[in-house]
Amino acid sequence: MSRRPVVVVALLVALVAAPVLMVLHHAPVQPLPGRVAIRDALRSESVIHSLVGTHWTTASASALDGRLERVSFFDGAKTVTEVAVDANGTIAGIEEFGRRSVPFGNYQAYQRSLLVVLSLMFILMLGVVPLRRMRNLDVLAVLSLLAAVILYQHGYLRSSVLAVLPGLGYLSLRCAWRGLVSDGGQADSTPIFEWATRSLDPGRRVRVLRVLLLALALVLAVIGVSSPNAIDVAYAAMEGATQIIHGLLPYGHMPGDVIHGDTYPILSYALYAPLAWVAPVGSILSPIDGMLDAAVLAALVTAAVLYRAAAGRRSRPRDLRAEAAGLRAAIAWLSFPPLMIIVSTGTTDVALGMMLAFAVLLWRRPAASMAVLALAGWFKLAPFALVPVWLAPLRGRRLAGALGGFAAVSAATIGLVLALGGVHGPAAMLHAVAYQFSRSTLQSPWVALGITTLQPIGQACVLALIAAAAARLALSSELAADRARIAALSAAILIALQLVSNYWTFFYLAWILPLACLSLFAEPAGATVLTSARERVRESSPAAQVSDLTPVLTEVP
Repeated sequence: MSRRPVVVVALLVALVAAPVLMVLHHAPVQPLPGRVAIRDALRSESVIHSLVGTHWTTASASALDGRLERVSFFDGAKTVTEVAVDANGTIAGIEEFGRRSVPFGNYQAYQRSLLVVLSLMFILMLGVVPLRRMRNLDVLAVLSLLAAVILYQHGYLRSSVLAVLPGLGYLSLRCAWRGLVSDGGQADSTPIFEWATRSLDPGRRVRVLRVLLLALALVLAVIGVSSPNAIDVAYAAMEGATQIIHGLLPYGHMPGDVIHGDTYPILSYALYAPLAWVAPVGSILSPIDGMLDAAVLAALVTAAVLYRAAAGRRSRPRDLRAEAAGLRAAIAWLSFPPLMIIVSTGTTDVALGMMLAFAVLLWRRPAASMAVLALAGWFKLAPFALVPVWLAPLRGRRLAGALGGFAAVSAATIGLVLALGGVHGPAAMLHAVAYQFSRSTLQSPWVALGITTLQPIGQACVLALIAAAAARLALSSELAADRARIAALSAAILIALQLVSNYWTFFYLAWILPLACLSLFAEPAGATVLTSARERVRESSPAAQVSDLTPVLTEVP
């Protein structure tokens, strides 16, 4: 009976939103007929030069927005080159996939041997025995996302989007179930790492985990800071930050070497202003080491947040079991195979994952948590979808504090926009950001499947999920007190948003995994730890020390 209002709210929102979104939905108008755009691309010397030495069989044209046309050259299902052509037939940008060994980032992060080692480490940290547990299926679902990265590396852009659908779809439903219905209870299980090191006492086990964590952190740092191939988003962030330190609003004042580089909220640029102050970036030819350093730092801070969340507050000077749980969570994050690739591109998505992890960690402090969530929303738009979920369970002074935290960050952000752009600044930002809602791209599940007319229905379902989560939290104080279930609901909503958006890239996985580590991969409620014979001898009576030297299972409190 308590869940019936939640179902009613979700259905009402879906039924109202679906027809409205279908009316509002429209594909961008092609500025040029397709054959004309292809002809203009093939007449360009720069395009001809990019195609020399590569093999292509077909070409297609589609609208990028109302001003630019995308011309894609394919070798079968493999994308060789993409060209942006404006309404006058001028080439606005060229993206070469056929000439590069890797699309973005450090080629060392794509090495098969490294990806295999990281995958095994990920399983070792998060898997459990017995193997027939739902948690292990969750681990495999996360690792299945690596297929999208490998396909993208080799130029199969459309296939990479399709390959990610089973894993993301499963994780979204799993997280929604974990947050809305299940309390996370499961049969007894033992972390695989604990089982594999059952001959070690807890102290040695923790020391092994510390060494693994340090080694992974060093490898990630070296691969990240030495990357020779940062992504265009990193250049756009630094170019916008450079405009800010010069007293200009980024929107409309960017160099233009990154197509629609000004499509992000203002904090995507402002937070990197200190780096631009030290090393300004005026074009994609400028060095961008600061963004690589920032991505590495964000990944390491996220590892620290996950450690803190899993280890909790230690009731004793040294709680080895809690410390081991925290170390496993941090290692799992750093060993997530796509992470090193994502970090080596210098993208801002790693920083967003850090902010989301912080917001969940501070869940029981509404003002601070909502302030961090507002910061994340003005950095990237997607976290704003979590605001109803954050506010729904709050009452009285806690609600006022949360609203105050959100308002303070938002007021400071809008004040910055007004200071840089005057009274027209907010409108300029909204106009630039609106591109994200109107663009068309081949890296969309709906375009890849040829079902763009159904996209509004999927978007309505996401709104229904947000409404259901807010209603469930408003009606259940017990659920609202469970940080793991809040993280699960947040992950479900953000994954669903990614699936119904106009564009998807594997960089967005950096948003999801911290939330999954805080929910699906939190320490199992029925987990057990294998205790070594040596520790058993030390804790048992003298008679037992002689007669019983076998390992035992000890319940984790």
